[in-house]
Amino acid sequence: MFSFAKKLVDRLDGSASDSKAADSYFKSALQLNNNGYGLRVVQVVPHSVAHQHGFEAWFDYIVRINNHELPMLNPSLSTYSYNINEDGSISYGGGATQGQVGAINYDLLLQEIKTIFNTEKQLVLDVWSAKGGIIRQIVLPLTDFKESTNVYDENTIKLFDNNFSALGLTLESQHLTTSTYVWRILTTHQGSPAFSSQLIPHSDYIIGCDSAFPNDTDGKGLLAQGGEALLSRTVVNYYNQHYSSAQEDNVPITLYVYNHDYDILRPVTVNLTRSWGTGQNKGILGCDVGYGLLHRIPEVIGKFDKVSIVDDLLFESSQTFGYEIPSSTPTPNPIDSEKVVNPIAPPPISASIPHRPAAAPKKKKHVVAAADALGGLNDYMNEELAKSKELDTSLPASSGHGTPPPPPPPTASK
Repeated sequence: MFSFAKKLVDRLDGSASDSKAADSYFKSALQLNNNGYGLRVVQVVPHSVAHQHGFEAWFDYIVRINNHELPMLNPSLSTYSYNINEDGSISYGGGATQGQVGAINYDLLLQEIKTIFNTEKQLVLDVWSAKGGIIRQIVLPLTDFKESTNVYDENTIKLFDNNFSALGLTLESQHLTTSTYVWRILTTHQGSPAFSSQLIPHSDYIIGCDSAFPNDTDGKGLLAQGGEALLSRTVVNYYNQHYSSAQEDNVPITLYVYNHDYDILRPVTVNLTRSWGTGQNKGILGCDVGYGLLHRIPEVIGKFDKVSIVDDLLFESSQTFGYEIPSSTPTPNPIDSEKVVNPIAPPPISASIPHRPAAAPKKKKHVVAAADALGGLNDYMNEELAKSKELDTSLPASSGHGTPPPPPPPTASK
């Protein structure tokens, strides 16, 4: 029983020993690129080509290019099993490191992009978004680069040097589980630093933090890993470090906060202090946060309606499908036979969900029954109305409901 409970908890936390455990949030992307790596969009240059096509820093991961997996530097490591630790790090079997498994062969990647540039004229990228785990396709036309730069053949590869800088992208190879390193604001205590900085419960997610001191070289790039206790541990260590040197209770820190209701990412400066309230366990941030499976960033409804959505990355198969006619059934006519016997090819990757025909006869039967019932009710009401009118006309005039007697004549004045 306890073994089953542990496996269930591991599955919910994303740390199952089976590296290819199904998770609807990641779709099938955990089976790609050495079991779940992608090129995470770290920065998008404003008004660049990438910005115009909807790339989002922090949340987007490129998982395939022109229907091909990313060329990994060590593809043989894809067979290694792995476990996700509490701090977000990944332990691989066989002594392999996370850096070795996630290394991208950029020479092969740029060579493939060069071939696409000279043949396909467009770059198709499958992008997984941490906002609900949606996979969409972004098509980048490469003819614009050719016309604007006037470079060909071997010089074309320079367009995508330094992590696609010509597109306005800065990319980094990271595992998709890094998208779950978010802390959802559940409550803010009145008068606390989190309350004063106007953090919004239930719709705000802390996805990163940084030092508010411009000359602070040690506080840059915080929250590089994950884990439920990472945020509190980082904030406390940051406060203690600056309090010991400045001896000042108000220590500012910059939190990067994503709001789901408005779909915006904003920096929030919070002044950490221990004197905001009384009592024990009040914390220097003054808010309750949630972390884990139930607190992932949900989908933004309608955000990707105008782009091609990939329902399942791995829905590809060369196998044909068909139906066999039982020998006991009568032989259909040639037209019906052709429709049934011929193999049916699977739908393309970007196809929408197949239409399921509704049970028309059953629905029609209910509609007719409802109409008949309504018609019978109308007949019954009309019949009762006619009976009521007949009774009203047959009542005698001398009944108690007749004309009231006239008033008495006025008396003569005396």
